[in-house]
Amino acid sequence: MSGVIQFLKGNAVLLALVAIVLIQQSELKEMERTLNYIYASVQSNNDDIQVVLDQVWTIGDQVADASEAIAPESDG
Repeated sequence: MSGVIQFLKGNAVLLALVAIVLIQQSELKEMERTLNYIYASVQSNNDDIQVVLDQVWTIGDQVADASEAIAPESDG
C-alpha cells in the first residue's frame, strides 16, 4: 500500500492536472452541446422568419395585382 501512496505523492501535480483537463473537457462538451442547441434554435427561427417573409411578399403581390385589376375599372 505504501507504494501506491508514494506514487500518489510523487505524481500528485500530474494527477491534479489530469483531473483538471478531464473536468475542462467535460465542460467543453457541455458548452458544445449548448452551442449546438442555440444554433439549432436560431436556425429554426430563421426558417420561420423566411416562411413569414415569403408569405408577406405573396400577400403584397396579391394586393398589387388586385389594385391593378381595380384601377382600370375606376378610370372608366
